[in-house]
Amino acid sequence: MKKKPTYKVPVSICAIVLFVGAIVLAILMETRQMAPPRKYEVDMSGEVIGIDNGPKIPVLTKEEVKDEEVKEEKKKDSPKPEATETEESQESEEPVIVPTNPDGQSEPAIKAPVPDIKKPTIDQIDN
Repeated sequence: MKKKPTYKVPVSICAIVLFVGAIVLAILMETRQMAPPRKYEVDMSGEVIGIDNGPKIPVLTKEEVKDEEVKEEKKKDSPKPEATETEESQESEEPVIVPTNPDGQSEPAIKAPVPDIKKPTIDQIDN
């Protein structure tokens, strides 16, 4: 009789190789030093001139500067919402009634057709 081939040896070798490879990869990834992110100076044609070591503050256009000033002014006017919070708390004590139907309708305008469902019958089977 012929014995069926077992693949215990090749499968175990592959499993060991994968396990050792995963450990080595994890060690290499943990010990790797990451390079700092770089920004490049680019001229109008798209060629890289050099590394940009300029200020990290974004350069704003005239329109963006105006928008920033408007936002700062709005932040300074923030004490006013405190008065509205007290008004809202007084209004929230009243229960809110939401009608189930829109105004002027007592029943839904469109009725869905009711499907005809027949009662199931059980037939006797003779053997």
